[in-house]
Amino acid sequence: MGEGSLSQEEIDALLAGANETFDPSSVAAGGGSKEASGLSPIDRDLLSDFLSHCFMTAGNTLAAILSKTSNFMNPTTEAKSRKDIEAELKSNTLLLYSTYSGNLNGRAVLAMGADNAARIANMMMGGFDSGGLDEGQLQTLRDSLTPIMGALQSQIAAKTGGGVSGSPAETRHVTSPAALVLPEGDPLIRTFFNLAIEGLPSFRVQFILSLSMANDILSLSKRSGGGGGDYGGGGYQGGMGGGGGISQVGMKGVSFPNLATASGAQGTPNLNLLMDVQMSVTVELGRTKMYIKDILGLGEGSIIELDKLAGEPVDLLVNGKLIAKGEVVVIDENFGVRVTDIVSPADRIKPESGGG
Repeated sequence: MGEGSLSQEEIDALLAGANETFDPSSVAAGGGSKEASGLSPIDRDLLSDFLSHCFMTAGNTLAAILSKTSNFMNPTTEAKSRKDIEAELKSNTLLLYSTYSGNLNGRAVLAMGADNAARIANMMMGGFDSGGLDEGQLQTLRDSLTPIMGALQSQIAAKTGGGVSGSPAETRHVTSPAALVLPEGDPLIRTFFNLAIEGLPSFRVQFILSLSMANDILSLSKRSGGGGGDYGGGGYQGGMGGGGGISQVGMKGVSFPNLATASGAQGTPNLNLLMDVQMSVTVELGRTKMYIKDILGLGEGSIIELDKLAGEPVDLLVNGKLIAKGEVVVIDENFGVRVTDIVSPADRIKPESGGG
């Protein structure tokens, strides 16, 4: 054979070697290299974009509850072994979780450090720092953070074609491995977000799903049109002017001017998303401070004097924020409150002046 040419024997040897080393399963359906996790790099990016859009609503929900600008940003998705995640989250972690059923089945878990969760609780409780995550803070977090999971489930259902319901969200303070609650399966798929809340340092949270549920989300979102153009979002609008077919899909899915108009109206239209979310309403009769020795000395028949005069209106609070004042009444065998004074809507959603 001439120089630079291969003999038939050499060609046969090369073909035989290629057949021995090529594994069709190593190529993902999306065109990327599929890892042992079962998600290709393309699928991980698609899932990050999908959840980014869903968490926009979760951020709006949190902002309305806290009266602080709140955003879930910079999503990154990875597969991680169950053992590794358990080792990371086995202590000092706050979990919010809900179980999906219908077209999506499995548990969805939102995890954050207990210290960061305590900062959110302290903000809602007027800045009081108890030095840890106590029962009062946990109750505040249950009231303020569980609506996030409801809003998130609604968005996931809408973007996957509907037919998805979720159990009421629960919270858990993990202080030992036995208390950890995770989705089924191994490995697990988790998406990290930076949570930025006005007045607090940003911190990382992670949204954890089973591998099968992550694949189902991708499949259903593509089938229902929740992918493609929707993934374009506001961040990609400037770069969609190149390719013919891709440009058309991105332009149809963006509708960015409408989003800008909504933000210019101070976010009021977003409140429609919250109308069916239940909130915890508390009536506060009064407060006081006591020395520890006096608290330890309390017994049956002890009387505690509060900082509110007899006949003075009681406070009506929603998630720790004053909404109205009223007087106590008796309805059949239950106590009730007759509202006598409403805090103005502008004051109700006004950020706290000292929120740092």
